[in-house]
Amino acid sequence: MDKKKIWRLLSDPPQPPEINMAIDEAIAIAFSKGVIPPTLRLYGWSSPSVSIGSFQKWEPEWEDLIEQGKLRFVRRITGGRALLHDRELTYSVVASTKDPLFSEGIKGTFYAVSGGLLAGLKSLGVAAEIYAPPRSHRIERPQSALCFASTSWYEITARGKKLIGSAQRRWVAHFLQHGSLILEKSPAAGFPLSENQIGLAEFLPLLPPQETLQKALRFGFESSLPIQLESSALTSEEIKTSERLVREKYGNPAWTLRRELPEPET
Repeated sequence: MDKKKIWRLLSDPPQPPEINMAIDEAIAIAFSKGVIPPTLRLYGWSSPSVSIGSFQKWEPEWEDLIEQGKLRFVRRITGGRALLHDRELTYSVVASTKDPLFSEGIKGTFYAVSGGLLAGLKSLGVAAEIYAPPRSHRIERPQSALCFASTSWYEITARGKKLIGSAQRRWVAHFLQHGSLILEKSPAAGFPLSENQIGLAEFLPLLPPQETLQKALRFGFESSLPIQLESSALTSEEIKTSERLVREKYGNPAWTLRRELPEPET
Protein backbone atom coordinates (compact mmCIF):
# COMPACT_ATOMS: atom_id res chain seq x y z
CA MET A 1 0.00 0.00 0.00
CA ASP A 2 1.31 3.44 -0.93
CA LYS A 3 2.20 5.65 1.99
CA LYS A 4 -0.18 8.54 2.51
CA LYS A 5 1.18 12.06 1.95
CA ILE A 6 1.18 14.36 4.95
CA TRP A 7 -0.89 17.51 4.51
CA ARG A 8 -1.34 20.35 6.95
CA LEU A 9 -4.83 21.16 8.30
CA LEU A 10 -5.64 24.68 9.45
CA SER A 11 -8.91 25.26 11.34
CA ASP A 12 -9.26 29.03 11.63
CA PRO A 13 -11.83 31.16 13.50
CA PRO A 14 -14.04 33.61 11.56
CA GLN A 15 -12.04 36.62 10.36
CA PRO A 16 -12.56 39.77 8.25
CA PRO A 17 -12.57 39.35 4.45
CA GLU A 18 -9.24 41.06 3.83
CA ILE A 19 -7.50 38.78 6.34
CA ASN A 20 -9.10 35.62 4.97
CA MET A 21 -7.98 36.35 1.42
CA ALA A 22 -4.51 37.48 2.55
CA ILE A 23 -3.98 34.23 4.47
CA ASP A 24 -4.97 32.09 1.49
CA GLU A 25 -2.45 33.88 -0.73
CA ALA A 26 0.23 33.79 1.99
CA ILE A 27 -0.15 30.01 2.17
CA ALA A 28 0.25 29.78 -1.62
CA ILE A 29 3.41 31.92 -1.46
CA ALA A 30 4.90 29.83 1.34
CA PHE A 31 4.13 26.61 -0.54
CA SER A 32 5.77 27.95 -3.70
CA LYS A 33 8.97 28.40 -1.67
CA GLY A 34 8.86 24.79 -0.50
CA VAL A 35 8.67 25.68 3.21
CA ILE A 36 5.24 24.19 4.01
CA PRO A 37 3.40 21.01 2.99
CA PRO A 38 0.16 20.94 0.98
CA THR A 39 -2.52 22.61 3.08
CA LEU A 40 -6.26 22.33 3.63
CA ARG A 41 -7.63 25.36 5.44
CA LEU A 42 -11.16 25.58 6.88
CA TYR A 43 -12.48 28.94 8.02
CA GLY A 44 -15.37 31.39 8.37
CA TRP A 45 -16.15 35.12 8.07
CA SER A 46 -16.54 37.48 11.02
CA SER A 47 -19.16 39.62 9.25
CA PRO A 48 -21.26 39.35 6.07
CA SER A 49 -18.84 39.99 3.21
CA VAL A 50 -18.70 39.75 -0.57
CA SER A 51 -15.69 38.48 -2.49
CA ILE A 52 -15.45 39.28 -6.19
CA GLY A 53 -13.37 37.57 -8.87
CA SER A 54 -9.87 38.77 -9.60
CA PHE A 55 -10.81 40.23 -12.99
CA GLN A 56 -14.48 40.95 -12.29
CA LYS A 57 -15.87 44.36 -13.14
CA TRP A 58 -16.92 46.49 -10.19
CA GLU A 59 -20.70 47.01 -10.16
CA PRO A 60 -21.82 50.60 -9.29
CA GLU A 61 -24.67 49.39 -7.05
CA TRP A 62 -22.13 47.83 -4.70
CA GLU A 63 -20.99 51.31 -3.69
CA ASP A 64 -24.31 51.88 -1.88
CA LEU A 65 -23.90 48.69 0.15
CA ILE A 66 -20.46 49.82 1.30
CA GLU A 67 -21.67 53.32 2.17
CA GLN A 68 -24.60 51.91 4.13
CA GLY A 69 -22.20 49.70 6.09
CA LYS A 70 -24.23 46.58 5.25
CA LEU A 71 -21.47 44.56 3.64
CA ARG A 72 -17.70 44.48 3.26
CA PHE A 73 -16.13 43.72 -0.12
CA VAL A 74 -12.83 42.13 -1.09
CA ARG A 75 -11.33 41.15 -4.45
CA ARG A 76 -10.03 37.58 -4.60
CA ILE A 77 -6.83 36.39 -6.27
CA THR A 78 -8.91 33.67 -7.95
CA GLY A 79 -11.35 34.05 -10.82
CA GLY A 80 -15.11 33.71 -10.92
CA ARG A 81 -17.86 36.05 -9.86
CA ALA A 82 -19.25 37.73 -6.76
CA LEU A 83 -20.16 35.61 -3.75
CA LEU A 84 -21.78 36.57 -0.46
CA HIS A 85 -19.96 34.99 2.49
CA ASP A 86 -21.98 34.67 5.66
CA ARG A 87 -23.67 31.43 6.75
CA GLU A 88 -21.05 29.11 5.29
CA LEU A 89 -17.96 26.98 5.85
CA THR A 90 -15.13 28.03 3.56
CA TYR A 91 -12.25 25.82 2.46
CA SER A 92 -8.99 26.44 0.66
CA VAL A 93 -6.51 23.96 -0.79
CA VAL A 94 -2.92 24.76 -1.74
CA ALA A 95 -0.92 21.97 -3.36
CA SER A 96 1.39 21.12 -6.26
CA THR A 97 0.29 21.01 -9.89
CA LYS A 98 3.00 18.34 -10.32
CA ASP A 99 1.22 16.00 -7.92
CA PRO A 100 -0.49 13.30 -10.04
CA LEU A 101 -3.71 14.07 -8.16
CA PHE A 102 -3.80 17.58 -9.62
CA SER A 103 -1.78 17.38 -12.83
CA GLU A 104 -4.73 17.25 -15.23
CA GLY A 105 -5.34 20.97 -15.37
CA ILE A 106 -8.09 23.04 -13.79
CA LYS A 107 -10.89 20.54 -14.38
CA GLY A 108 -8.89 17.61 -13.05
CA THR A 109 -8.02 19.55 -9.92
CA PHE A 110 -11.64 20.58 -9.40
CA TYR A 111 -12.67 16.93 -9.69
CA ALA A 112 -10.08 15.69 -7.18
CA VAL A 113 -10.92 18.38 -4.61
CA SER A 114 -14.66 17.86 -5.12
CA GLY A 115 -14.15 14.18 -4.33
CA GLY A 116 -13.03 15.15 -0.84
CA LEU A 117 -15.87 17.62 -0.39
CA LEU A 118 -18.44 15.11 -1.60
CA ALA A 119 -17.21 12.34 0.71
CA GLY A 120 -17.47 14.76 3.64
CA LEU A 121 -21.03 15.72 2.74
CA LYS A 122 -22.07 12.09 2.35
CA SER A 123 -20.71 11.32 5.82
CA LEU A 124 -23.27 13.86 7.08
CA GLY A 125 -26.05 12.13 5.16
CA VAL A 126 -26.32 14.76 2.41
CA ALA A 127 -27.19 13.39 -1.03
CA ALA A 128 -24.95 15.62 -3.12
CA GLU A 129 -23.10 14.96 -6.38
CA ILE A 130 -20.28 16.25 -8.55
CA TYR A 131 -21.70 18.18 -11.48
CA ALA A 132 -20.61 16.52 -14.73
CA PRO A 133 -23.03 17.15 -17.62
CA PRO A 134 -22.84 15.11 -20.84
CA ARG A 135 -20.09 16.22 -23.22
CA SER A 136 -22.72 17.37 -25.68
CA HIS A 137 -24.23 19.66 -23.06
CA ARG A 138 -23.06 23.26 -23.27
CA ILE A 139 -23.09 25.06 -19.96
CA GLU A 140 -25.09 28.25 -20.32
CA ARG A 141 -23.63 31.12 -18.35
CA PRO A 142 -26.25 33.74 -17.52
CA GLN A 143 -25.26 37.38 -17.68
CA SER A 144 -25.05 37.64 -13.93
CA ALA A 145 -22.40 38.95 -11.54
CA LEU A 146 -23.22 36.17 -9.07
CA CYS A 147 -21.07 33.08 -8.59
CA PHE A 148 -24.02 30.84 -7.78
CA ALA A 149 -26.04 31.86 -10.85
CA SER A 150 -24.48 28.99 -12.81
CA THR A 151 -22.70 25.71 -12.08
CA SER A 152 -19.28 24.87 -13.51
CA TRP A 153 -17.81 21.45 -14.24
CA TYR A 154 -17.15 19.36 -11.13
CA GLU A 155 -18.69 21.73 -8.61
CA ILE A 156 -20.93 20.23 -5.92
CA THR A 157 -24.69 20.22 -6.46
CA ALA A 158 -27.70 18.83 -4.63
CA ARG A 159 -31.28 18.64 -5.90
CA GLY A 160 -30.05 20.21 -9.10
CA LYS A 161 -28.75 23.35 -7.38
CA LYS A 162 -25.30 24.54 -6.43
CA LEU A 163 -24.24 23.71 -2.87
CA ILE A 164 -20.51 24.52 -3.06
CA GLY A 165 -19.07 27.20 -5.33
CA SER A 166 -15.31 27.19 -5.96
CA ALA A 167 -12.64 29.22 -7.72
CA GLN A 168 -9.02 28.48 -8.58
CA ARG A 169 -5.72 30.22 -9.33
CA ARG A 170 -3.11 28.04 -10.99
CA TRP A 171 0.60 28.79 -11.34
CA VAL A 172 3.22 26.62 -13.06
CA ALA A 173 4.04 24.46 -10.03
CA HIS A 174 1.24 25.08 -7.53
CA PHE A 175 -2.39 26.13 -7.22
CA LEU A 176 -4.85 27.70 -4.80
CA GLN A 177 -8.48 26.61 -4.84
CA HIS A 178 -11.03 27.89 -2.39
CA GLY A 179 -14.78 27.67 -2.14
CA SER A 180 -17.89 28.03 -0.02
CA LEU A 181 -20.18 25.38 1.42
CA ILE A 182 -23.43 27.27 1.95
CA LEU A 183 -25.04 26.39 5.28
CA GLU A 184 -28.20 28.45 4.95
CA LYS A 185 -29.44 31.56 3.19
CA SER A 186 -27.94 34.75 4.53
CA PRO A 187 -30.19 37.43 6.02
CA ALA A 188 -27.68 40.09 4.92
CA ALA A 189 -29.71 42.83 3.28
CA GLY A 190 -29.10 44.30 -0.12
CA PHE A 191 -27.12 41.56 -1.88
CA PRO A 192 -29.08 39.30 -4.22
CA LEU A 193 -29.08 35.51 -3.90
CA SER A 194 -29.39 33.21 -6.89
CA GLU A 195 -32.26 30.77 -7.35
CA ASN A 196 -29.55 28.25 -8.30
CA GLN A 197 -28.20 28.32 -4.72
CA ILE A 198 -29.08 25.81 -2.00
CA GLY A 199 -27.89 25.41 1.58
CA LEU A 200 -27.01 22.53 3.86
CA ALA A 201 -29.91 23.42 6.18
CA GLU A 202 -32.34 22.18 3.52
CA PHE A 203 -31.02 18.62 3.91
CA LEU A 204 -30.56 18.25 7.65
CA PRO A 205 -33.08 18.60 10.51
CA LEU A 206 -30.49 20.63 12.42
CA LEU A 207 -27.28 22.26 11.23
CA PRO A 208 -24.27 20.62 12.90
CA PRO A 209 -21.80 22.83 14.78
CA GLN A 210 -18.75 24.06 12.88
CA GLU A 211 -16.52 21.53 14.61
CA THR A 212 -18.66 18.65 13.32
CA LEU A 213 -18.69 20.10 9.79
CA GLN A 214 -14.92 20.48 9.82
CA LYS A 215 -14.47 16.91 11.05
CA ALA A 216 -16.70 15.73 8.19
CA LEU A 217 -14.61 17.52 5.58
CA ARG A 218 -11.43 16.21 7.15
CA PHE A 219 -12.82 12.68 6.90
CA GLY A 220 -13.88 13.35 3.31
CA PHE A 221 -10.44 14.45 2.16
CA GLU A 222 -8.61 11.68 3.99
CA SER A 223 -10.97 8.98 2.71
CA SER A 224 -11.06 10.07 -0.93
CA LEU A 225 -7.45 11.21 -1.41
CA PRO A 226 -4.21 9.39 -0.43
CA ILE A 227 -3.41 11.97 2.25
CA GLN A 228 -3.17 12.27 6.02
CA LEU A 229 -4.10 15.61 7.57
CA GLU A 230 -2.17 16.90 10.57
CA SER A 231 -3.56 19.85 12.52
CA SER A 232 -1.17 22.78 12.59
CA ALA A 233 -0.97 26.58 12.50
CA LEU A 234 0.36 29.31 10.24
CA THR A 235 4.10 29.86 10.34
CA SER A 236 5.47 33.20 11.52
CA GLU A 237 6.50 33.93 7.92
CA GLU A 238 2.97 33.26 6.66
CA ILE A 239 1.59 35.61 9.30
CA LYS A 240 4.02 38.35 8.26
CA THR A 241 3.18 37.83 4.59
CA SER A 242 -0.57 37.94 5.25
CA GLU A 243 -0.20 41.16 7.24
CA ARG A 244 1.72 42.71 4.35
CA LEU A 245 -0.91 41.55 1.85
CA VAL A 246 -3.66 43.14 3.94
CA ARG A 247 -1.81 46.48 3.83
CA GLU A 248 -0.79 46.33 0.18
CA LYS A 249 -3.69 44.52 -1.39
CA TYR A 250 -6.76 43.05 0.25
CA GLY A 251 -7.35 45.94 2.65
CA ASN A 252 -6.64 48.48 -0.09
CA PRO A 253 -9.72 50.01 -1.82
CA ALA A 254 -7.66 50.51 -5.00
CA TRP A 255 -7.30 46.71 -5.33
CA THR A 256 -10.92 46.00 -4.43
CA LEU A 257 -12.41 48.62 -6.76
CA ARG A 258 -9.96 48.77 -9.67
CA ARG A 259 -7.47 45.90 -9.21
CA GLU A 260 -4.65 48.41 -8.69
CA LEU A 261 -1.65 47.70 -6.48
CA PRO A 262 0.82 50.13 -4.89
CA GLU A 263 4.56 49.78 -5.23
CA PRO A 264 5.66 46.79 -3.11
CA GLU A 265 7.22 47.50 0.27
CA THR A 266 11.02 47.51 0.41
